[in-house]
Amino acid sequence: MQSVNLITDARYSEDKPNVLHAVKTDQLLVDGVYLKGGQTLGWKKHPDADRAFVCVQGAGELILETIAAGNELRIPLGPGAVALAPRGVFFDLIAGPGGMVCSALSKFPVRVVEKG
Repeated sequence: MQSVNLITDARYSEDKPNVLHAVKTDQLLVDGVYLKGGQTLGWKKHPDADRAFVCVQGAGELILETIAAGNELRIPLGPGAVALAPRGVFFDLIAGPGGMVCSALSKFPVRVVEKG
């Protein structure tokens, strides 16, 4: 089995966030999510599964769309913080000025719906 270090194996991209599949089995997906300062992941939801985010480095926010259209719940993330994007809820990640590295965990296979 291969080992991935989400910090030393970081894969940032200048123009968009980057997602690295760190672990993928027939039931589990663990991603590394790399955002430079101010980058956003983009609104999406997972209709069939929750998605947990663990902030490994840096800071930012997990933004959840609430029931009322256009309203948002902002959850601050810093090293060691864990936040959940519940199944069926649109979410976005936004990095603070110094960027952010998160581990994202969900069941596999995962279906993603992008907003827009």
